[in-house]
Amino acid sequence: MAMQAAVFRRAFEPVTIESVDVDAPRSREVLVRTVATGVCHSDLHLVDGDMKWPTSDPIVLGHEGAGIVEAVGADVTSVGPGDHVVACLSG
Repeated sequence: MAMQAAVFRRAFEPVTIESVDVDAPRSREVLVRTVATGVCHSDLHLVDGDMKWPTSDPIVLGHEGAGIVEAVGADVTSVGPGDHVVACLSG
């Protein structure tokens, strides 16, 4: 499945909106159609070159989101397709 994402490639360069492929959820994963997301200060640290994380691969920004569950893996029991959810994927 293809989706649009804010992609960071290098510090001090513009973030680009790109089409990326997303796999179907694995056993304990949830696929969420993102309706809204924040780009928080930790994302800005990356863009401004203040983070010491390795950045050789592209990174999709926006780890604080809200949306609707599209699909769940076989072992997911707490949410299901159609549920509205919020997430913070840091940590």
